[in-house]
Amino acid sequence: MEPRHVYTVSEINREARSLLENEFGVFWIQGEVSELTRAASGHIYFTLKDENAEISGVRFKSRTSFLSAPELEIGSVVLAQGKLSIYEPRGRYQFIASILQPVGAGALQRAFEQLKHRLQEEGLFDPSRKRPLPPMPQCIGIITSPRGAAIRDIVSVLERRWPRIRIFLFPASVQGDAALRELPEALDRAERFSKHVQALDLVILTRGGGSAEDLAAFNSETLARRIQVCDLPIISAVGHEIDFSIADFVADHRAPTPSAAAEVAVPDAADVARAVRSLGQRFTDCVGFAWKQMADQFVYRVDACQSRSPYRRFETYIQRFDLATNTIHKSIALRWKAQDERAKHVAEVLRLSDPWRPLERGYSLTYRPGDPQPLRDTAQVKAGDEIDTRLALGKIRSRIEEVTTHDD
Repeated sequence: MEPRHVYTVSEINREARSLLENEFGVFWIQGEVSELTRAASGHIYFTLKDENAEISGVRFKSRTSFLSAPELEIGSVVLAQGKLSIYEPRGRYQFIASILQPVGAGALQRAFEQLKHRLQEEGLFDPSRKRPLPPMPQCIGIITSPRGAAIRDIVSVLERRWPRIRIFLFPASVQGDAALRELPEALDRAERFSKHVQALDLVILTRGGGSAEDLAAFNSETLARRIQVCDLPIISAVGHEIDFSIADFVADHRAPTPSAAAEVAVPDAADVARAVRSLGQRFTDCVGFAWKQMADQFVYRVDACQSRSPYRRFETYIQRFDLATNTIHKSIALRWKAQDERAKHVAEVLRLSDPWRPLERGYSLTYRPGDPQPLRDTAQVKAGDEIDTRLALGKIRSRIEEVTTHDD
């Protein structure tokens, strides 16, 4: 009977390592980084996991990697190439990675940084090429989804701050593959509309918040270059305040949210009215000061003439004073007329913006009891419902007997 071979611990670990490395060879594996340690030597020790299991891994400093060490972090999903092995001194089963590549958001971030750097080198982000926004726009184009919250927020802010503004929506998908094509096309439509139908003062390119994948369409190089050559000033408002997109860097102005874009786009009518009143007061003060100076100068001249008693010179000063007085009166009249016309124009704008003025002409607003929004569609009510009708003076409550749609 042959004697039985007894392995040492070192021998069995060495044999197991050889079997693992030869059997599996080099392969790819994907997982989420759940533990991460960066050694002083430059080696990186990590754990990859999926829903049911995990495996220890290491990336040695000498190995080639397409993912630099600072980009690897807990929670990131990576695609790794390497081989299985055993760390013999401890008998530890591990994966030795030679290549690491980001997956999902990591890949998007890497592509974002590369495109950002390239476009910045080309000068697309240069502040000198950005155009100022018009101070008092009359017509604004909005490029976004007609079903998103962004369009509702923008319209609400615009109508509150600058009631006479005209808004034109150019609908487009704001995420997914369709958005890559539809966003530049919507910008084309807005530019053609401005040239041939109604001149636009500026365009707001926007959407609400979302994941990196949701916002990816606004990091498109095609969209960035289309923004660069657009003839209209563009405000980019993509996502939340912490989100930045390539469109933000190329646009003439970046707003942190859709609502903030609306506030930047138009002034506040109340502020404009206050500024007009302040300007009128300053004008009155300036005229009063000038008049007092002229009167003081006249008294000084008269006193000087009387002290020397040259009657002819006194008459000359009187004539000069009359001429100066007439000049002042004309100047005051012209300036006051201009300010009065501007004040009347602003007052008329504010008067026409009064939402209750149409009620004085016989119109009315109809609400469902308890609902602050007026009815706009017969589909919102049915026969038998109670409704409130707001008139210029008072309110009427009634019950619906019959509902007739537009098609009836």
